[in-house]
Amino acid sequence: MKKTILAAFFTLGLFGFSAQAQVIHKYERYMKEYKWRVGASYNMMDFNFNHSDVPEGAAMISGGIPAKVMIGYEFLPNLSIEADFSMNEMEIGNSMNGQIVTDETITIASFNGSLAYSLGGLINIPVVDPYIKAGVGHLRLNQTDLTMASAGGGLNIWIADIPATKSSRYHHDKFYRRIGLNVEAMGRANISTEGQGSHAQYSAGVFYVF
Repeated sequence: MKKTILAAFFTLGLFGFSAQAQVIHKYERYMKEYKWRVGASYNMMDFNFNHSDVPEGAAMISGGIPAKVMIGYEFLPNLSIEADFSMNEMEIGNSMNGQIVTDETITIASFNGSLAYSLGGLINIPVVDPYIKAGVGHLRLNQTDLTMASAGGGLNIWIADIPATKSSRYHHDKFYRRIGLNVEAMGRANISTEGQGSHAQYSAGVFYVF
């Protein structure tokens, strides 16, 4: 599964560099300036990504309601503040940080605040916009609350930069051109205790700017 995710990132990156010879600056996408962005994604969590001795049967999880929602605001050029909330579920028999879950299913809720910097906006890459991201957040495992630090990155795929979406009028703000795709990989570390909670989170979904 990890190899598949990495292959998807690589393929999208190649698509972004080859889809259009002319570089489109981010401010040429629309007539208006859209600073807000909302998104919804499918997410998976890997609580054993940093463990070499993983028990048999351990796997990334996407149980319960594996949804992730986010909202972001670009307050400086290429720099945004974001908040995201996600849910997931780990069933009995799976492994969390190298330990088998035996007592009960673990319901997982995650809330994070982050700063994201657009590398695509910085160097004017069309279609595919890579970014880096870091922040702090809160993780709840059933009744256990943990403080998390996170770092990672992802790709925003701008439909507005794809030639097939353009009409005879170059600058336009139709709603479907403000929809994009997103893939993201984040590492999240438990900084409040020496116990469980550290994990990697992978997500893929859509976003809308307004």
